[in-house]
Amino acid sequence: MEKIMQNFKNILCVTDLSQVSINAEIAALRLSQLFSAEMTVLSCGEHYAHIPNKFLNDNVVQPQENFPQSEEYKKFLEQKKLETYDHFKKISERFHVKIPENIGYEIKLENEVTATIDILEEKNNKIDLIIVGKQQSSFWERLLFGSPAKEICNESKVSTLIMPSSEEWSTWEPKGILVASALNETSEYAEEVAATFAAKANCPLLLLHIFDATTTHLDMNISHIFPIDYVPSQIQTDTIDEIKAQKTTEIKKIKQTLQDKTGFTNINTQIDTGRVGDEILNLIKKDKNKNLLIIGARGESALKRFFLGSKTSAIEEACFIPLLVAQKNFT
Repeated sequence: MEKIMQNFKNILCVTDLSQVSINAEIAALRLSQLFSAEMTVLSCGEHYAHIPNKFLNDNVVQPQENFPQSEEYKKFLEQKKLETYDHFKKISERFHVKIPENIGYEIKLENEVTATIDILEEKNNKIDLIIVGKQQSSFWERLLFGSPAKEICNESKVSTLIMPSSEEWSTWEPKGILVASALNETSEYAEEVAATFAAKANCPLLLLHIFDATTTHLDMNISHIFPIDYVPSQIQTDTIDEIKAQKTTEIKKIKQTLQDKTGFTNINTQIDTGRVGDEILNLIKKDKNKNLLIIGARGESALKRFFLGSKTSAIEEACFIPLLVAQKNFT
C-alpha cells in the first residue's frame, strides 16, 4: 500500500515579538526544519503602536489604522521588517535553532486575528499549520475580549499549534504525542496528523478514546421531551463492558489503518471512561512523557458554542502543554 503522510509544507508563525510569542517562534523554527517546510513570519499586533525600536528614526511617522499608502508608511513597514529579522536572528543564536533558508517576513499593523486572516487570503489559503503563543489572561479578559490564539484557531480553519508561554517550553520538541479520537470521521484528520507528527519526530503515539458512560446511557434511553425532568439511572456494568469492548475493536482498526497509511508502527491505544476533557488533562498530568496533545476541531456554529460550549474550547483553555488543533484546509 502506498504510504500517505499528512505533511506540513507551509508554516505560519504569528508573533508580536513579545515574550509571549518566543516559544511559538522557536517551535516554528524547529518544526520548519522537521517538516522541511516553507516558513512565513507574520509580525503584527498592538506591539507596533507603542514600542520604539532602534530601526525607527524620528523622521518616520508611525502609521495609525487606515493610514494611507504613503512613502512614510512603506518606510515604517520596511523598518519593522528589519526589527523582526533582527529579533529572529537573536532568537536563533540564543536558543541554537537554525533559521530556515525558505523563510519570509510579513508585517501587518492589525491585531493578530485580523492579520492572520489577511495573510491566509493573500497566500490563497496555502498555509498548512499556524503556530501562535498562548497568552496568559484572566477569566474576565477571556470572557470579554477572547483569546487571540483561540480566535485564530476558530476563524482560520487551519491546523493551529498553541504554545504555552512559560520558559520551560522554550526547549520543546515532541517526545510523546497524545491524540484524542472520537472514533468517527471527525477525528480522522487529527489521527493522520498525529501519526505523521510522531513519525517525523520519532516518538511514541497514544491513540486515546474516552466515553462518558452517563451520556451514553442517556443517548441510548432517551424517550422524553423535557431533559430537565429526566434523572438517568445508573448504567449497568455489563453494558459498559460491552461498549468498551466494541470501542476497543474500533480503535484497534484505526491503529492498523494509520500504520498502513503512514508506515509508522509505534502506536498504542487506550480506552477510558469519564468526562472527556477531565480525563485527557488527568492523563497528561500523570504522564510527563506526553508533551503534545492533538485534537480535531469541532464544527459547531458560533451560536451553538456560545449556548452549549465546546469540548475543544474547554480543552484549549485548560491545556497546559502544547496543543495542536488539527483542521484540514480544504481550500
